[in-house]
Amino acid sequence: MVDVIIIGGGAAGLACGIEAVKRGKTCLILEQKEKLGKKLYATGNGKCNFANRNVELQWFHSVEENAEPLIADVIHEDICGEIEHFFYELGVPAVERQGYLYPRSEQAATVVRALVQAYIQRKGTIKCGERVEKLHWSEQKKEFTVQTDAGVYKSKKIVLATGGMSNSKLGSDGSGYGLAKQLGHGVTACLPALCGLQCKEKGWNRLQGVRARGTVQAWINHNLLAEEQGEIQFTQYGISGIVVFNLSRYASIGLQEGKKVEFVLDLLPEYSKEEFKNMLLDMQKFCPNRSVYEIVSGFLPDKLAAYLLERIGLQKEQLIRDCQEPTLKELIQTCKCLKVRIVDSNDFNQSQVTAGGVPLSEVNLNTMESKIQSGCYLTGELLDVDGSCGGYNLMWAWSTGRRAGQNL
Repeated sequence: MVDVIIIGGGAAGLACGIEAVKRGKTCLILEQKEKLGKKLYATGNGKCNFANRNVELQWFHSVEENAEPLIADVIHEDICGEIEHFFYELGVPAVERQGYLYPRSEQAATVVRALVQAYIQRKGTIKCGERVEKLHWSEQKKEFTVQTDAGVYKSKKIVLATGGMSNSKLGSDGSGYGLAKQLGHGVTACLPALCGLQCKEKGWNRLQGVRARGTVQAWINHNLLAEEQGEIQFTQYGISGIVVFNLSRYASIGLQEGKKVEFVLDLLPEYSKEEFKNMLLDMQKFCPNRSVYEIVSGFLPDKLAAYLLERIGLQKEQLIRDCQEPTLKELIQTCKCLKVRIVDSNDFNQSQVTAGGVPLSEVNLNTMESKIQSGCYLTGELLDVDGSCGGYNLMWAWSTGRRAGQNL
């Protein structure tokens, strides 16, 4: 019998465990993978972007309606400073890159090592390679029984810190949702987020490897939901890159609801349509004997320029001087408002986070204790909150994990 069993040894679980053992709790972390923090090692391309100074609620999302005030209970204006200080006390000083915080070593291993050592130095215990299969609460004994594929454990309280469904190889296989349901919790539809999107456009596979800066808008059933600006990565299957990742949750939800999902790409966001038109007219005057392909490839990567011309049926060899106003108008529209029909998102194993989960309304966010089952605490990605790229999902994990550990 221990005071607390934490199911999941990732970011939220380790943060929770540290706060619990600091307060004298006997604590056991059960992790189904062979070592703790496997997903942490992969974050930030191995550098572990663990927080962001730009803390705004717009970077945190939920499937549940009217969730923003609930998220604000956890993500307050001082949260980044609190996280930075938490890691500083663990011996992990931070370095800032345009608001993004990384360990000074720029190694995710530094973060994982510090977390694990802080936990075990205060007598926290760990069992890896054990998958939790069943939970039971005894009202009479006021204790939980936790059954794994290797044994049975008992505790006064439990913490679910299992993560979501994104990347099962790193431990997030969705098993935590089943455990939450065993205790009476609901779970919203869970969908891939922070992932690439698949489209079905003729000739698109030829854009494999192309990168271009632009603005991307997410339109769902002809309604604009959000937009991002930055580097767009073109792939054989569709579009990717951070700007697409940040919008992918809207595509996943829209597709799951059977709605039309269309992304509109402005490949020349620094110019208005009128400005671009005037530049093309200048090209007709200054270099009339150059082909329209040569002119457009002066603005965009070669492969992308060729694709756009093919899309509107314009021959690469046609001279810019021979392009009449209707042709120029169509070219401008295509460069500034390239419509891409999204037919699917990449699957969970190619996503970074899960949209959906246990509704926030079922949790007391002051303590992270369940409103459904006393003595059970829920943290991290298991909850219905997903963040944009930039360390926001880890901020949610640290914050909810620490808050649970402080209030056990």
